[in-house]
Amino acid sequence: MRKYCLVLFACLFVCCTAVPAWSFMPTYPDDQEFEMCAKINTWDECAKDETQRALRVVKQQYRTILSTPSILQWHPSADENVAVLRDMYDSWSAFRTRLCSLSNKAATYMESLVEEKISCNLYYVLHHRDHLNSILLLITRKAPENQQDFNFLKIYDHDEEYEACVAEKGQNCIDAELKRSGKIIKDYYKTFSEDEFVGKWNNGPDLKRGNYRDMYDSWIAYRNRMCSLAVWAYQSFYGAKSMDLNTCLQFYNREKLETMENLLLVAHSALDDAHEMDEDPSEEGHVFTTEKDDGGLAEGRTITPLENRIDAGMNTADDVLVPEETQPEEPEKPEPEEKRNIPAWAQ
Repeated sequence: MRKYCLVLFACLFVCCTAVPAWSFMPTYPDDQEFEMCAKINTWDECAKDETQRALRVVKQQYRTILSTPSILQWHPSADENVAVLRDMYDSWSAFRTRLCSLSNKAATYMESLVEEKISCNLYYVLHHRDHLNSILLLITRKAPENQQDFNFLKIYDHDEEYEACVAEKGQNCIDAELKRSGKIIKDYYKTFSEDEFVGKWNNGPDLKRGNYRDMYDSWIAYRNRMCSLAVWAYQSFYGAKSMDLNTCLQFYNREKLETMENLLLVAHSALDDAHEMDEDPSEEGHVFTTEKDDGGLAEGRTITPLENRIDAGMNTADDVLVPEETQPEEPEKPEPEEKRNIPAWAQ
């Protein structure tokens, strides 16, 4: 019976395609080029191609945002808009690279039909493409006139404390909920960095330095810039009271919490029982690898460390992962260029 359950679990696991294998987020439909490719090639090969096509669309979306006249209402300087969007793209890329590397490590003991890192990257490129498309609909005035018909930045179910606060005070209690979710996210990072299985993926001594610190910093920078742009676009179309900044930040926090929770579950759902099984590892249907585990060192070392700390972009002290006095000394920043053109990543 136990063996049957394990095989069933493996089958459920590999059913996810263009979505991280550990995630319960919706599956994206494949494009026509993927469907044609899949007739003669493997899923992984076709997914790589689809990721590159989607990434080209993402870069085009950045160029379109920069060329939209109304963007000067976000920042009055064209150079500043270029700089902020460049940082948003760079921080998103850094966060995605690290998250998908960690996801790949967590899924080590799952013999899925597709490569986890490829699946993860495809999902997050498509995810970013869709969010940028929603922003473009807002700033080009093509979004639905009724805000309720615009399915973007819809908040997840609030936590119990939020519901109790609203019931008692009859007001928006998003600020306190945002602080709670932020603390839980930091607790997850601490748990991951100290975990026996995925702790060494950090490739650093603690949360002061290493992949976890870099992943957190780049995610915070991406989240803050994305929400700055999204809230401005929302308010410019639906009015000043249609969306507030903390609601957007909480949207991304809840998404992050779900990701971290599912990631931790996958990292241990198979591993916890791996050394207790009596079955022959070579037996058909066995879902565990027999290779010696290196604690994630090889996977973690494939990531290039961030050369500089990424500024969060909103001066939010609560978003610092470790106390300021324990942070490594910041390197000197180069003098800003007199004029910035459209960055290379958007060309």
